[in-house]
Amino acid sequence: MNRAPTRILVVATSLLVVAASVLAVTASAQSGAQANHRPRPLHLTKTCPPSQYQGQIGGYCTVTSSNVAAITVGTKIFYAQAAGPTSLDSDVILYAGPGKTATGHCALDFQSGLGQCTLSGGTRTLDGIHARVDVRYLDGYDWAWDGTYRFSEDDDN
Repeated sequence: MNRAPTRILVVATSLLVVAASVLAVTASAQSGAQANHRPRPLHLTKTCPPSQYQGQIGGYCTVTSSNVAAITVGTKIFYAQAAGPTSLDSDVILYAGPGKTATGHCALDFQSGLGQCTLSGGTRTLDGIHARVDVRYLDGYDWAWDGTYRFSEDDDN
């Protein structure tokens, strides 16, 4: 009895199963990476009491709530430019702990209490963050950021 055709069929079938498994894992990894690039909601509140922020370079506000795990309560948002009499137009640095930073820019109109901030990069847990948020005044020393964020650590560009 000649078993050569049966062995070839078994080997060929095994190779097809392995190839299909590799393709399935690759497709799953790619869809997971793409899901990571989809914008997700970002909601945080911050407080800017006079003991921390008076519109001067180096002043900061402190995050009091956040739905983004990498931007923890207590994260400080430092301002690199001084505020003007009616507005703020400043680069910002988020400091979430040693080596955990993100950079961006905020523009805010004090009279309307509205503005926008963007984040475009970071380190460690904030590496690859991209965010765009609307800023609005809440009450007292409190402000809200509402918008979207994503991480792009796997981007090819």
